[in-house]
Amino acid sequence: MEEPTVESVFGANAGAVWRMLHKNGPSNISDIAKATSLSREEVHGALGWLGRENKIVMTRQARVVFFSLHESELRTKAPGGATGRAPGSAKGIAMPVAQREERASPKPKKAAKAGRIGASNTTVQAAKKALAFILAELDENREPTIAQVSKASGMHSRQLGKALSSLEVKSRSIRRKGKSAQIYPLDLKARVWELAALDAEGLQKMMQKAIEAGKAEKRERLTVFD
Repeated sequence: MEEPTVESVFGANAGAVWRMLHKNGPSNISDIAKATSLSREEVHGALGWLGRENKIVMTRQARVVFFSLHESELRTKAPGGATGRAPGSAKGIAMPVAQREERASPKPKKAAKAGRIGASNTTVQAAKKALAFILAELDENREPTIAQVSKASGMHSRQLGKALSSLEVKSRSIRRKGKSAQIYPLDLKARVWELAALDAEGLQKMMQKAIEAGKAEKRERLTVFD
């Protein structure tokens, strides 16, 4: 009997979530877990897998996050058997690197436009690297420091901290070996899973909303004290 691999386990879960979203449309974490009989953690893992393959989009309504398939995925017929490119296996989920790059390439104009009025493309790319690093560390039950995340993302810790805070990923002060440190705690794992499922454009939009909200709040404070 073959030993289970990361690809086989996460690929199978991702396939179950893909088929559920293809059939039911936009759904939140609880809906997906109930329909697929997966745990919430398994659902987060499956969504992260699908997100890295650019197969899903995320929207927020009030405080609830909904996931749905990209339009291109909805045009794909849901597999009814073991043949074909069924997303129920690692091979069905994985996409050649060249194909991923080809799909991602038509987006520079939108990214540049959003960057001019808020979060730059450089900041977004650094945030994506930071989220991937944080997620890998949390998966190993390690709580990375902001210095470690800064090094992995290539961005100054203060600037990176502001970018991640706009995505509701905030560090926490602790004492380690008698010294103070800023770490990203394990209780952020679910939030980081959700963000890891977003593409660069999705992260940029979320950062921009946070920037606009901050500016509006600042204007309100100035109005009150004038």
